[in-house]
Amino acid sequence: MTPLHFDYPISVAVLYYGGEAGDLQDTEEAVEGITQALEENGHVVRTMLVNERNWLRAVRTPGEVVFNLVEDPMWELYVKVGQRLEMLGRAQVGHDMKCFKYATRKAWVKNRMQKLGISTPNFRIFNRRSKFSQVRGLEFPLMVKPSRQHAGIGISQDSVVIDQQELEERVKYLFSNFPGEVIAEEFVDGREIHVTLMGNNRRVVALPASEVSFGGEFVDNWDVYSYEAKWDKKSWEYWDARVEAPAKLPRKLEEKIEKLAIGAYRAFGCRDIARIDLRLNEKDRPFIVDVNMNPSLNKFDDQDATLASVYALDWTYEQFVETLVAITYKRVYGRLPDRIRERQLMLTA
Repeated sequence: MTPLHFDYPISVAVLYYGGEAGDLQDTEEAVEGITQALEENGHVVRTMLVNERNWLRAVRTPGEVVFNLVEDPMWELYVKVGQRLEMLGRAQVGHDMKCFKYATRKAWVKNRMQKLGISTPNFRIFNRRSKFSQVRGLEFPLMVKPSRQHAGIGISQDSVVIDQQELEERVKYLFSNFPGEVIAEEFVDGREIHVTLMGNNRRVVALPASEVSFGGEFVDNWDVYSYEAKWDKKSWEYWDARVEAPAKLPRKLEEKIEKLAIGAYRAFGCRDIARIDLRLNEKDRPFIVDVNMNPSLNKFDDQDATLASVYALDWTYEQFVETLVAITYKRVYGRLPDRIRERQLMLTA
């Protein structure tokens, strides 16, 4: 894959949501990195911190391409911003709002994968009226996680349960702390592989796969890529879970994983960029455990799985961001800007 480049500068808007939590700090750092990368390549970047008071004004921030990074805890503001951007015909990076339901409801992702025959661990979905007898047919240990969270929220060492009693306790805990359904799926105790994909329609390309290696204290714990492992730099999990790319995989297995990831990308209507997270069992059979339509783009996180894959291509962060913006631009406008388009924009101005 060759990086894309603009011969003429464009304007980009970056809308985001801030906060003190680790995942929100990651977003703010990503905004800084994206801004620096695009400005270094001569583009005009406007950023806005979005809240309930200014979101209507924020969606009109000038920009031929828009990053919607308004990832508030319940996604309510994100949805308002995304829907209004679509209503205004703005060019948003990433998924449309039609398939956004899969980004916020992992239970729907699991059901769709099951319906389409996409390889994923066996599972059951619990709502507040479910009986725990529904777990029959699943083999312990199980991974138990909230359906409507992202960025690893609600996932910890306690998420892996080994018997019925632990399952019931964990499900009750999640119902007490998070809205929506709870998913219990068979825990695949093996390698964790992340595949970032870029492109649209027939042109979808998989970047070199990255792998999360669990060392150190993970020897005596579950190999779980938890919230702490992703964001909490004060935790042992963060420092003992290392991301490496390219993942060392046999060629046939690499091709199998890539085919599975691209199939899921298309099945869920992903656009521009997404990351597919998989686990390999003892027989190297891949299972998709998550479809991440909003992967982190933080250049300041040296453990970012997507960027590890980017750097494995010998790309710079600046090349990656400009390529992502160019993919979005071409999807919406049909082609990258040229002298004719520049003249039209100047006359309009």
